[in-house]
Amino acid sequence: MEVTAGQNGSQQRNILFVRHGTTAWNVEKKYLGHTDIALLPDAERELASLREQLSNVSWDSVYCSDLLRCQQTLAMIGPHLLGHVKLDPRLREVDFGQWEGLTYDQLKDNQQYRDWIDAPQDVTPPEGESWQAFTARIDSFLQECIGSDCPSMLSPESGVPTIIVVTHGGVIRYALSRLIADLGFWDTQVIPGQAIQVLLERHGDQWAGERVTFPAIGL
Repeated sequence: MEVTAGQNGSQQRNILFVRHGTTAWNVEKKYLGHTDIALLPDAERELASLREQLSNVSWDSVYCSDLLRCQQTLAMIGPHLLGHVKLDPRLREVDFGQWEGLTYDQLKDNQQYRDWIDAPQDVTPPEGESWQAFTARIDSFLQECIGSDCPSMLSPESGVPTIIVVTHGGVIRYALSRLIADLGFWDTQVIPGQAIQVLLERHGDQWAGERVTFPAIGL
C-alpha cells in the first residue's frame, strides 16, 4: 500500500484483523461470500477467549463488514465498541455469485470453476465478483482508513494508534498480502474467530507491515 504521507500523525499503526465466528456454511465447507447468514448458536462460547483478550486493548478506530456474521461477531467480542463502529461494505467477502452455498465436491467437475481455481484473476464466478473489483474495494479501504492521516490518528497521547477491523477470511488474506512484503494471498491461514495483528511503520510515503503476536505477552 502506497500513500502520500502528511507531516502529522503517528509513524506507526497497529491493525487488528478479526475474522468472524463460525457459520453453518463454514462447517459444511460451502462457499460463503455475500450471502447474509448468521453465526452458529454457540458462537458466544467460541468467541469468549477473544472477547477477554480484546477487553484489554486500547483502540482508536473500529471498522466492520456490514454483513450479519461480522456484526454479530463484533457484538460478542466487543460490545463496548458498538457505539463507535463504522460499518463498511468494502470489507465484505468476495461475491461467489452462482457458486454461493455450493461445495468443492459439487463444483469440481465444472470447467469454469476449475479455471477459476487455477487463475482467479482471470476468471469470474457466474453472476459473481471479479478479482479486480474485489481487490479494488479492499485497496480503497486500506488507503482511506488505514494509510491516511485520519484526525483520530493524530493524537500524540494515544501512542501507536490501534485500528480494529472485523471482516472475512479472503479480505484478511488479501489485506495482509498488500501490507506485508513478499506475502502471498494463500500464505496466511486464518480460522473463524481468530485475530491477526499487523504493525505498520511508515517509511517516507509508504507503509511496511509485519505480523506480530496477538495477544501480546502479559495481555
